[in-house]
Amino acid sequence: MKKLATTLVANGISLYLIGLLFPGISIRLDSLLILTLVFWFLNSIVGPILKILSLPITIMTLGLFLFVINGLVFFWAFKVVNGAECSSLFVGIIASIVLSVINSVITGVLKKK
Repeated sequence: MKKLATTLVANGISLYLIGLLFPGISIRLDSLLILTLVFWFLNSIVGPILKILSLPITIMTLGLFLFVINGLVFFWAFKVVNGAECSSLFVGIIASIVLSVINSVITGVLKKK
């Protein structure tokens, strides 16, 4: 339960920071919690299914297609939630890379405490 709470808090903070950093991404504060939950759900359920289904193309691209899958999950989360917008899939791919870096730093800080 503590790991889930840490993950959700780190995702929420990371998504908020991504909304501040990228001009193509906007998140209303009242939809941040819903976006965090939808992103967590898509990332933990839909993401692994997509990674398994796209294994041949991932192998052919030496793993670079994983960036596209992560960007798709990020982009879909923004499309599902009202009050959150991501302007394009390319912005979603770049933002998902930055999000993973920010998320790693925040998770590391939260786990030390």
